[in-house]
Amino acid sequence: MPQGEHSDGSASGLSVTQKVLAELRHDIVTARLAPGQIIREAEIAERMFVSKTPVREALQFLLAEGFVQVFPRRGYMVTPVSLTDIRNIMNLRLYIEPPLTAVAAKRPSEQLLERLRECLAIQLDESLSDDLRLDAASDFHRSIMSVARNERAEKLLRTYYDETTRIHYLFEEASAHVTSQEELIAHRQILDAIERGDAEAAENGMREHLIESNTALLKSFQ
Repeated sequence: MPQGEHSDGSASGLSVTQKVLAELRHDIVTARLAPGQIIREAEIAERMFVSKTPVREALQFLLAEGFVQVFPRRGYMVTPVSLTDIRNIMNLRLYIEPPLTAVAAKRPSEQLLERLRECLAIQLDESLSDDLRLDAASDFHRSIMSVARNERAEKLLRTYYDETTRIHYLFEEASAHVTSQEELIAHRQILDAIERGDAEAAENGMREHLIESNTALLKSFQ
């Protein structure tokens, strides 16, 4: 077994496969591995100082999530992003997120409110890097969804959030939208509605926000 590889993940609580999966997913989401780029097991194994087995297992997870495609005799290819992908992702988010935002507004813990305030503060801070502000925008949505305690919805949304983040990294105009007035005002309004316990306003606010974001993402692609 290569140096640094632990099959039981005892050093950090994560298995080797989980570590490789997390790193590969991060590289794809942040466009370090670009759409259409070929991924070879041997090269990844050498770079990460692991055997090919956890790399192969991680790539199978990414294949199931739609982030990679099998490229016969060459390995795997990072899945390209299409206009249809953007539409489908945002339409699915429109179905799931608004009603779950209403659920969050019905049980607004101080922990959730504090986390949402932190996310919004980071988005507003122009001294911070674009990466941090983008992470905060995504965490704003993830934090709201976690309160709904719907594991199936959370699992689906994790992939959709990662896909949305990838679009922001791939297209400059989409990235700029994260710190736009439209985005910041929408997050502020959603936070205020959750803080008031106004489920209807929170649901409507999230719906309007996603519709506006969808328009911005589609525009950035064209």
